[in-house]
Amino acid sequence: MTTHKGFDPQAFRAALGTFTTGVTIITTRAPDGEAIGITANSFNSVSLNPPLVLWSLAKNARSLQAFSSAKHWNVHVLSADQEPLSGRFARQGEDKFADSSWTKASARHRC
Repeated sequence: MTTHKGFDPQAFRAALGTFTTGVTIITTRAPDGEAIGITANSFNSVSLNPPLVLWSLAKNARSLQAFSSAKHWNVHVLSADQEPLSGRFARQGEDKFADSSWTKASARHRC
């Protein structure tokens, strides 16, 4: 198995093994730096070697170009009590990141 510096395949497997189904928020940055986020319930694990996950985005989604051109994106697995957050990221036309404590993370783990 090819491993990447800082990547723990067993921890990856354990994390994905606990996620049977549910709702996630997928976030990235557009080329101009704008924060982009969507609610996705199509998240699945695919492979440990290489470490791969799968999620789906409609071809007519407004955020398609941002996600298609992004080098990195993040998956945020939500708990049941985060349903309002899920609803916020599912709606169009509002600042999804307003009034929140989101911070820009560094890309420490490259898979």
